[in-house]
Amino acid sequence: MQIYTVKKGDTLTSIANRTGTSVYSLALYNQISDPDELPVGRKLLILRPTAYYYVMPGDTLESIAEKNGISLWKLIQNNPQIENTELIYPGQRLVLSFEDVPTMPMSINGYTYPNIDMDLLREALPYLTYLTVFSYGFRPDGELLSPDDERLIREAKAFGAGPIMLVSALTENGSFSNELASQLINDPALQETFTDNVIRNMKKKGYIGLDMDFEFIYPDDAENYSAFISYLKDRLNAEGFFLFVALAPKTSRNQQGLLYEGHSYPALGASSNVELIMTYEWGYTYNHI
Repeated sequence: MQIYTVKKGDTLTSIANRTGTSVYSLALYNQISDPDELPVGRKLLILRPTAYYYVMPGDTLESIAEKNGISLWKLIQNNPQIENTELIYPGQRLVLSFEDVPTMPMSINGYTYPNIDMDLLREALPYLTYLTVFSYGFRPDGELLSPDDERLIREAKAFGAGPIMLVSALTENGSFSNELASQLINDPALQETFTDNVIRNMKKKGYIGLDMDFEFIYPDDAENYSAFISYLKDRLNAEGFFLFVALAPKTSRNQQGLLYEGHSYPALGASSNVELIMTYEWGYTYNHI
């Protein structure tokens, strides 16, 4: 495996010739739909196949994977052109392995809205360890507001990705409320009701973990928020679930601003199982017009 940085004057053909791969492989594994759009400085993944399999009549992806001693998900990862696992045909060439691929273990989490295009979701799922569904909300009495998540959970499990339930301080009209979050953070009885409902829903739907995404927390609630996360972790862990906590992307311990002051990295890190830094708050695709 190699990472190539595009230089001025490069084309897919010249890069393929220089790196000993093919234009098709470059476009496929780097999701390049327009070969004329190749900005200088872009990083390209260079993969060189070492073994192929040619589909025979009657083959399925499952039988090909078993026959060649690899997992189904690895076979799909190696061949992202297969958008539908049922659509393979005799004579089709599938990649079984690549040269010099790192084997360091890695966990990858992806977020999705319920209205995601399912073809796009299926394209990403073979590479994911977890799929986090955005988002559950809750009412002032601790009852949950549920998204249309059952199809996403089924798809995640079909591809071997663990579904993660995400709860944010969303109201019934779809807006974030730090006042609603504050009520929960400061009311132990409400926390118990909320947690009971979360655990009941996770068991019913088949979630394996919870992601708490409370943003714009009042600074005065920071300590109690960390205590609530600790309580939630203990309850979830006792039931066999784990807890993620989403953290604002701070650049210093005492960074000012409502997004940052309610999140104490040391306290929340000690109170949860896994911490997720929301660096997308600094900018992502849909921020730019």
